Amino acid sequence: MKRLLLIAALVVSACASVQTGPAGSGAVEPRGASAPSGPIDLGDWRRAGTHGVAQRFSAGIVRRYAAGSALAVATGDLRANQFACAAPSTGRGGDPPDQVCRRTETEGDCTHTWQAHLWDDAPGVAAKVSRVRGLYDMRCKADEGLLGGPG
Repeated sequence: MKRLLLIAALVVSACASVQTGPAGSGAVEPRGASAPSGPIDLGDWRRAGTHGVAQRFSAGIVRRYAAGSALAVATGDLRANQFACAAPSTGRGGDPPDQVCRRTETEGDCTHTWQAHLWDDAPGVAAKVSRVRGLYDMRCKADEGLLGGPG
């Protein structure tokens, strides 16, 4: 009889659903292969040219945060990789991203800046990535860069 009760309890617990997002949001945290993991590839920024680093970083960001993935998971992953994320300041025209995540590294007289821009074009509670863009810039005291640095 005890064994029968144990088996029944296991069957019931296996059928229970688990909600991982905020109450009533319908959002479910991705698991397994759909969740990004490991460090973000910043490219060989100490030795490679700016154009090569920018292309590699941009392609990696686009692959890492596919359309339809949870926006909160993407920004959480970026924060875990030392990016600071925030909504952009208002007042700009066009279609600004919903989140801009930035990381800077200063080495010598140069500042290297990586940005990930994330859009959520679908209205509603379940924020999903609809578009993403990766940017890289290097600014040195001797010249001007696009994204900031010493100067």
